[in-house]
Amino acid sequence: MADSAPPADRFSLRRWSERKLAAARAADARAADAPAAVPAASTVPAAVIAAPLPAPAAAPPARELPAIDTLSLASDFSPFLQPDVDESLRRQALKKLFSQPAFNVMDGLDVYIDDYGKPDPIAPEVVRQLVQGRYLFDPPRTRVNAEGEVEDVPPDEAAAAPEAAAVPEAEAAAAPPIELPLAPTPLASAPVAIESPVPTAPPAAESRS
Repeated sequence: MADSAPPADRFSLRRWSERKLAAARAADARAADAPAAVPAASTVPAAVIAAPLPAPAAAPPARELPAIDTLSLASDFSPFLQPDVDESLRRQALKKLFSQPAFNVMDGLDVYIDDYGKPDPIAPEVVRQLVQGRYLFDPPRTRVNAEGEVEDVPPDEAAAAPEAAAVPEAEAAAAPPIELPLAPTPLASAPVAIESPVPTAPPAAESRS
């Protein structure tokens, strides 16, 4: 049976682990045999040690800000926007700025600014100018064309029609009234005799010899 051991140049995880452990043991042995290190003397000059520390920088003086009530649109609001200004004070200054009338002009293109709860009927003069308004106040004359469709009478024909109809109306007004005859008395309907058919006897059955 052939030897199944891996060749010497092939990587072996077991051999690598053994070498790793051997190197760690050797390092621990050298650290145990070495003498304790003597702390080196301080190399900082005595003059540097004895020198006093610089005094902390003095805090900048408090910024003098104008009173909120005295601010206007022409005031300088940049001091209120500095990082060292209190947040509440900054908000008060901005609220004062945006409450000015210049920032409260409503845009006329905004369709939601009107109060639609107020009644606002359209004036009759405006309604008469609308296309659909002419059918309410001055409806045009219509006629049925050859195709059987209803159409508006053209304006020139509609203007000439009242002039042509004015003459018959004037003649009808001057003519004496026409007396209509009284309705004739309805005639009494004569009774109609209804003749009932005379029953006939059924034919006699033929006798078979």
